[in-house]
Amino acid sequence: MNYTPVMFAYLRQFVPPGPYTRDGVGLALLPVLVAFILLILDRFGLQSAFMDMFGNRLRLSGWQVNDMQFLAQVYFSAACLVLFVLVPLLYNRVFPLRIADPFGLAWRPAIRHMPVYLTLLALMLPVLWWAAGHPAFHQFYPMYKPSSPAMWLAFELIYLGQFFCVEFFFRGFTLFRLEQRFGLHAVSLMVVPYALLHIHKPFLEGLGSIVAGLVLGMLALKTRSIWPGLAVHGGVAFAMDWFALLRSGRMTVLWQ
Repeated sequence: MNYTPVMFAYLRQFVPPGPYTRDGVGLALLPVLVAFILLILDRFGLQSAFMDMFGNRLRLSGWQVNDMQFLAQVYFSAACLVLFVLVPLLYNRVFPLRIADPFGLAWRPAIRHMPVYLTLLALMLPVLWWAAGHPAFHQFYPMYKPSSPAMWLAFELIYLGQFFCVEFFFRGFTLFRLEQRFGLHAVSLMVVPYALLHIHKPFLEGLGSIVAGLVLGMLALKTRSIWPGLAVHGGVAFAMDWFALLRSGRMTVLWQ
């Protein structure tokens, strides 16, 4: 007896009823895409993955560990560009989101909201200064220990590229797609994978990512732009590196 038709008939009852539209399929596959991207990034895209794949070869070639950390950040920023920007752009070609700006790249609508973002950044600075005094933070940041001001600037610019990719993916692509179905609830849904992105970071930073994700998500929906969020996110990251260098005493050595 051929059980194949029986099995297909049984499985068909668990398939959501049609009709299937491109918009519906695009929304249904979005969580799958987000999970796939985060898994690929965690396995192959992190700085630690770079060190696992290329560290021994570079070490045998005479590279110092700190210099390899610089290359590891270049690698991670490139991985973010591919997974958080190029893949969503391709996905949007297949399943276009039918709004004027599906990625939040417009900057003019956000100008009048910049004082709110700058206030948030100013409120964060004392917290960052306090956190940078803890060994768990100033030993972790900056992830590359710069040997000169020029190398520090180069690292921070590459580091900033990573945050553009993160804002593009979470506060642009993912958030605006979820909004079409879930409205304001899209913010809390977006925060789940965003917080998991910080699972390898210091615990306090991981907790802070939940609050930051909620606040920046709400503001992104209000401004329809990722640029102010990028200013805050990048500003916090730069301040953390700067404060870590100051609190650890390495800033004095850097400018000698």
